Amino acid sequence: MLKHIRALLHLPDSHRCFAILSALAAVHAGSLATAAEYPVKPVRLVVPFAPGGSSDMVARLMSPKLSEAWGQQIIVENRPGASTNIGASFVARSAPDGYTLYLANANHTVNPGLLKSLPYDPVKDFTAIVRIANQTLVLLVHPSLPARSVKQFMQLAKARPGELNFASPGLGTSSHMTGVLFQSMTGINMVFVPYKGAGPSLIDLVAGQVTVGASGLTSSIQYIKTGRLRALGVTTARRSVLMPEIPTIAESGVPGFEVTNWFGVLAPAGTPAPVVEKIHQETARQVGLEDNRQQMLKMGLEPSLSSPAEFDSFIRSEIGKWTRVIREMGIKPN
Repeated sequence: MLKHIRALLHLPDSHRCFAILSALAAVHAGSLATAAEYPVKPVRLVVPFAPGGSSDMVARLMSPKLSEAWGQQIIVENRPGASTNIGASFVARSAPDGYTLYLANANHTVNPGLLKSLPYDPVKDFTAIVRIANQTLVLLVHPSLPARSVKQFMQLAKARPGELNFASPGLGTSSHMTGVLFQSMTGINMVFVPYKGAGPSLIDLVAGQVTVGASGLTSSIQYIKTGRLRALGVTTARRSVLMPEIPTIAESGVPGFEVTNWFGVLAPAGTPAPVVEKIHQETARQVGLEDNRQQMLKMGLEPSLSSPAEFDSFIRSEIGKWTRVIREMGIKPN
């Protein structure tokens, strides 16, 4: 490359300009060809969690569909640990060629405000491709609490500051941030009880060891229907199609409240725009198919497609939101 640059410098001005334009045209044509042929080898989809969780299920739902459409294997690679930072760091350092993708979730936008330092920039080191789906969470109380609505719960919590225990399945998780944002927007004071995962926290909530929590709607729906837990409101902006009778927290007395555990595909920064567009188009097409949509709904996920630009804007907005809330609530970064 250096030899070619030196050669161009010794050309007459008119010849040099023509040579540079020709070179740029060749590069552009090459990128278009690359996009047209993509993928020509297996694609790695990195999931920053262990197998079995929501992110892993989304990846394993989408990977065979994309494999069939592209004629290349989509390999789901689990790289759990460090609040998703192990997987995110790996992708951020990977070649920007479209062959290493990242299935990000809400942790990607919470971590910047929660952790003292990150080994990557959550915006600059990634290219947003497509937001796939949202997971609905629900604010729950044990039946021993006499609150049957969000407003009644706020009244109870304000009358008993620091007495109600909120089950937190992990620092920075969507369930934990549901409680944090609820406190921030209502002025109540709860005690967060840490657990190692959503399963143990839900078990203790059902048993009454803690009295308040937030969980994915699909994992708690059986307890809601049998009366072992009481649902006060879903955390999303709209009611869930799974249980539309449960109101949103926003419509129940906390206007503007919204917490979404989202899932979307990112690539390393610098991935060619034609490749990004091809990944976006096919992923969006797959999510839009009715059978795939129904499978997502059964998993408690609601399809939520976006363009690359819309997804990038959403990520930036969520980082600002959670950084502000974490600072206001005095949560100390680790």
